[in-house]
Amino acid sequence: MMHCLRAIYFIVLVMFNIVETKGLLANGNSNNSDPIHGSSGHNVDTTDIMQMLLNQTAELENLKQQAENDRSTMTKQLENDRSTIQSLQNRVFFLEAELSKLNSSKPTQEMSTYLMSMNKLIQNVATNEENDRNLTQRVDSLVKHFDDLNVQVRYTSLSLLDVHSSTEQLNSSIIQLLEERINGVHDHIANVSTRIGFTASVTSPSSSWSSGTLVFPKVITNVGNGYNPSDGVFTAPRAGVYVFFVNVQSYASQGIYVDMELNGVTKVRAMAFGSGNDYYNAGPNLAVLSLQTGDRVWVKHHSGSGYYYDGPITTFSGFLI
Repeated sequence: MMHCLRAIYFIVLVMFNIVETKGLLANGNSNNSDPIHGSSGHNVDTTDIMQMLLNQTAELENLKQQAENDRSTMTKQLENDRSTIQSLQNRVFFLEAELSKLNSSKPTQEMSTYLMSMNKLIQNVATNEENDRNLTQRVDSLVKHFDDLNVQVRYTSLSLLDVHSSTEQLNSSIIQLLEERINGVHDHIANVSTRIGFTASVTSPSSSWSSGTLVFPKVITNVGNGYNPSDGVFTAPRAGVYVFFVNVQSYASQGIYVDMELNGVTKVRAMAFGSGNDYYNAGPNLAVLSLQTGDRVWVKHHSGSGYYYDGPITTFSGFLI
């Protein structure tokens, strides 16, 4: 359409130029070698006019060719449109025929009911699909939740295993410690029950004692009750190795000798000797003896006389090792 308008425009322009050219030629000089003078005093060259006409003629030819091409294209487009219209008409005829068949086979009310039922069914299907999607999402959420719970249970199980292992180790340590403590208590009880030891002292000085067994009536310690303060004799409650110690303190400047006896046999002797200005000397001695149950140990006079007392100075001791 635009090409046609341009062609018409150029045709009018060419006609206008031709009319103007004729007027110039009619009013100008006829000398071919001189410029053409118009009535308005303008100079017109015939060569330029001819060239302009040729250019416009060529332009008209181009426009004509374009118009022919446009006409051919529009013709083809028109044929295609006609074919499309014919196809649509055939489709409409087919649909009208189908509609007539439907109208003839079912009443309109029944068709409406059927269509409504189908619409409801389609809506129900769509609703069910939406419900299925929602249910699937909920199931997925529950599955994820269960997965999280499984992970938590796994971690909790590992923690419980660690706690159980630590508890077992702690119980083992506690049991071992308790066993050691119980064994220690048993050993202590056994030691207490088997411990034997004593210490005894005289209760007053004597300047005249000179024979027999030296009795130490004051009992300071008597574990196992092996020492008898009445006669000054220790009797071994059980067999073992014993340590015995005796100290006799001389009376003033007197001298005194005592023996430690085991079943009537002298084992060691202690002496406290004084003379002149030498007063109250000590006579200690110690013996380690192996005894059998029932063996007896005591301190007896050997020579000299007297012993001194100023608290527990003159003493007799012994214990099982």
